[in-house]
Amino acid sequence: MFITKNLIWTEGREILAIATVVAILGFFVWIPIFWATLIFLLWSLYFFRNPDRSNTAAEIDSSLILCPADGRVVDIFYDAEKSLEGNFAYRISIFLSAFDVHVNRAPIKGVVTHIKYKPGAFKPAFLPKSSHLNEHNDIVIEDSGKKIRVRQIAGLIARRIRCWVKKDEELRVGQSYGMIKFGSRVDIFLPENVRIDLKKGNYVYGGKTVLGRWIR
Repeated sequence: MFITKNLIWTEGREILAIATVVAILGFFVWIPIFWATLIFLLWSLYFFRNPDRSNTAAEIDSSLILCPADGRVVDIFYDAEKSLEGNFAYRISIFLSAFDVHVNRAPIKGVVTHIKYKPGAFKPAFLPKSSHLNEHNDIVIEDSGKKIRVRQIAGLIARRIRCWVKKDEELRVGQSYGMIKFGSRVDIFLPENVRIDLKKGNYVYGGKTVLGRWIR
C-alpha cells in the first residue's frame, strides 16, 4: 500500500527518472555515486508518501476545522481589525520540514470558490514574511456561509506547488487537494467566529488534527 499510494509515480516522475539514470551510471563509473543516489531514491519514496487520513468526528460534526498539513505550528496571528487578505481575523502557519508528509488536505467540506497562484521569492518558509513574499497558491473554500482560505507556500528548497482541484469543485473534509515538493509552509486564514484549539509549537497532522471549530 505504501508503494501503490506513493505520489512519486505521479508527482516525482522526473526525480525518479533522473535518479535512476544517475544510479545506473554511478554503478559503472564510480560506486559511491550509485550508493548516494540509491539513498536519495529511498528518501524520495519516503518524502512522497501519501498516508490514509481521516477524522470521523469532523465528518459528522461540520463545526470542526481540521489542519491542512503536517508540521509544526510556527505562528498564530490574530488581528481584531480583520486586515488580513480577504478580511480574515486569524492566520495560522504550519511549517513542513523535508521529513513531513507534504500532501495538503481540505480543513472543511465545501466548494472551491477561488484559486489564485502568485509567483514570488523563495525565502525560508518559517519566516512570517514568506506568507506574502514567496511563491504561493491560494484556494478559498466555502460552505453555508463559512469561508476559509488555505495558502500553499514555496520555501527556500521547495520550488513546486501542485494543486489538484479546480474552481467550483466540491471537497470533502480532509480530502487531499495538492502538495508542495520539499520543505515548505501552509497558512490557513480564518474569520472571527472561530475558536482556535492549537498553540504555537504544536505538531499537527493534516486531515486528522482538529485546528478549531466554528462558534456561530
